[in-house]
Amino acid sequence: MLRERIQTVLKQIAADPTLEARWLNTLSLLEFVGARKISRTVADRHPTLEVLSHLADETRHALAFKRLACEVAGGEVSVYLCPQEAATYFQTLDRELASWATQALGHEDVKLNYLLTTTLIEQRAMIMYPLYKAATRVASVRLELGKVVTEEQSHRIDIEETCKLRLAQAGVSDLSAPKALEERLFGAFLSALEREVSTNHAAALPHPMPERLHRV
Repeated sequence: MLRERIQTVLKQIAADPTLEARWLNTLSLLEFVGARKISRTVADRHPTLEVLSHLADETRHALAFKRLACEVAGGEVSVYLCPQEAATYFQTLDRELASWATQALGHEDVKLNYLLTTTLIEQRAMIMYPLYKAATRVASVRLELGKVVTEEQSHRIDIEETCKLRLAQAGVSDLSAPKALEERLFGAFLSALEREVSTNHAAALPHPMPERLHRV
């Protein structure tokens, strides 16, 4: 059901260049938030090759989606689709997963928090990005999404397996609660996106950068 809803709203977005430019800018925003989260946690000091590679990928994705947003719009894009809800999805997920992991382990583990959030965010991306690739009419967007999916896949599996191993070592094998949490939070973001797209007044309502992003 959720997959079908994602597919439907992405087709609606892709049918309107104004909406698509704002959507690409929102994707850039989410990738940027992810990159900044990495840089302020597991990469606050010179990190491992794996973490540095992930940080570079997220930063490149943010740049690529921003460039595509400007290409589709024909100029700089400073507005988004549901930016507050997008930021809330990412930040609330990160915070609540950290709380869940701390409770499950009995202590805080910053690396595990990073692994867990990354695992669930990228599982969602692996559903959403291929659906968007199929929906968009812009050849350069399709090409870039193919690259992004390949890059995400290159480190997603290793991160996911490491996450599961660390949890298993702590006696935690059931990830149904984190997955249900992600689905609920993404569902709230998706509902907001559906409402905004359905009104089709996107171009008339500017949405500046969410204030909460300054506290990521």
